[in-house]
Amino acid sequence: MFKPEKDYVIIDAGNTAIKLAIIRNGKLAKVDRFSSLGQIIPFVVNKVVVCISVTHQDFKKLVEEHNGLFFQISHNLQLPFKSEYTSMHTIGIDRLCNVAATAAKFPGRNSLIIDIGTCIKFDFLSADNLYRGGSIAPGISLRYQSLHEYTSKLPLLDLKGHTDIIGNNTTRAIHSGVINGIRHEIEGLISRYEHDFDDLQILITGGDASYFDFPQKSNIFANKNLTLEGIVEIYEINTL
Repeated sequence: MFKPEKDYVIIDAGNTAIKLAIIRNGKLAKVDRFSSLGQIIPFVVNKVVVCISVTHQDFKKLVEEHNGLFFQISHNLQLPFKSEYTSMHTIGIDRLCNVAATAAKFPGRNSLIIDIGTCIKFDFLSADNLYRGGSIAPGISLRYQSLHEYTSKLPLLDLKGHTDIIGNNTTRAIHSGVINGIRHEIEGLISRYEHDFDDLQILITGGDASYFDFPQKSNIFANKNLTLEGIVEIYEINTL
């Protein structure tokens, strides 16, 4: 059993970047991104290192070689919410962390989490602290990639940001279909949730969330560090 630490490090090591957060007294003190494991060595020496996802096979060994303690977030840990999701062993850990942070921020409220990244994920936490599930759809890059790979002539594009609703050539038509399609997909699902659930709090997070402007409403909150805050919640309830 790990003893709870006032100061520790969170690592989210993906395929393209490593996100590192320094936690002091249960709060995010600093968040940085790195491109290689070697750059983060000074931060893991003699520290508890809490990990959400690690694609590098030698990462745990690196931490232990520098006198750090490795703690992996998983679905098997105690969670600060109940769940009726029927395949918890397959759920993305980032989704669990988002729900954990939301449970702490809005207790007793219906809450919808929208995570816009590689995939677009909706997760719903009801007012009785029950995680009900949600939806998963392709994100921006996946949609551009699929249009290119599953057709014979459409180019591979990459655009994140505003685009006109009417595309007057093939390139602009693809941009409109992907970007405006996602925007209206998200807005439509928000409207459906607001219709079905009273007193709904909406949290928007994820690496591609900044490319969309959503209506300015008092119940919509942007939080780029929601997943990291959820890691803190899960780690601390499992080490007390």
